Amino acid sequence: MPYTLAFEATKGAYSRRRRWAAVRSASDPPSSLEHVTDTLLHSLREHVVDESQPLAGLLRKCLLLGAETGSDALRDWARKELTGYGDEDEVPKYREVPCPAMSMNSMSGSTWTANQSISRLQMPRETWEYLPDTLPFTEPIEQLQQLSEQKSLNFTSEGLAAAQAVWNKKLGPFQQIMSLSFVVSGSVIAGILGQVRTHLVDIVADLTSENPLSELPEKGKVDAAVSNHVGDIYNTTIRTAAGPVAIGAKAQATTQGLTVEGTLGLLDKVQEAAADIADAQRTELLDALADLRATVESEAPDTGDVVKKVGKMRALADKVGLPSVAAAAGGAAQAITELAVSGAFG
Repeated sequence: MPYTLAFEATKGAYSRRRRWAAVRSASDPPSSLEHVTDTLLHSLREHVVDESQPLAGLLRKCLLLGAETGSDALRDWARKELTGYGDEDEVPKYREVPCPAMSMNSMSGSTWTANQSISRLQMPRETWEYLPDTLPFTEPIEQLQQLSEQKSLNFTSEGLAAAQAVWNKKLGPFQQIMSLSFVVSGSVIAGILGQVRTHLVDIVADLTSENPLSELPEKGKVDAAVSNHVGDIYNTTIRTAAGPVAIGAKAQATTQGLTVEGTLGLLDKVQEAAADIADAQRTELLDALADLRATVESEAPDTGDVVKKVGKMRALADKVGLPSVAAAAGGAAQAITELAVSGAFG
């Protein structure tokens, strides 16, 4: 019986403490922390620099933030990072790595050689055209996280298989390349994840630099931040009631005196520079220019749409590799983006 009495006494004390705590919770004023409006932007700001926070969770918050602000640019980027990039998508530069070393298994007579490390320069020149300069990693962010935890990764590609076939045709009797595979360390994948997090930090920093954490930023500001740090990396100037806000290490407020008609003239310069490009690339760039021009000249252009099409034009121009084209496209891209986010297009 002593055990039963002790238990009943303890249970009664616990009940009294629980009732007192309930009364205190209902009567006491809320703490100052309860007055803070926990917006998506506030949550991102609090957690984006916390290395223990999974990237996938932060990107899902970006999906919601994009929906709340109407920013398709932020939603598209976050969604592609979460679900992976498709064949029709342009993979961001930070997801590409230089063509890595390869591992080769080969046979010469009765001698078998396994896991021999080779580079492009050790392969016949005829095989080089099948080897990419860079390798894109298109997998979803959570899959990349798992891959980064491995010591090394071996994988092949259609191009590498073609290079192996060409090489085998050049070998003599009783010699054969049995397999070729790229070898990438897990730390390389971890580096990609680090860049995604850094881009996300930059975006959130831009959005909170002149914006109260309790309020959502405007759509144009979100689109510009994404384009500035994720798409084509060029500087953007945003106009606010307090004056120009420069985004980026070298950004300057340079929209004074710039007009929509003037930016169309810059597009003409890009088109002129494109005359020196090969037919296939020129057609693709000219189509992007025409699409951008049509949007700019429309009756009520959407700021996000303008910024997105500017990014596509700039990316195609950079892909060509001609300094004259890249310079013309860069000037036009910065000018049009500055006008777009300052409200010049409505």
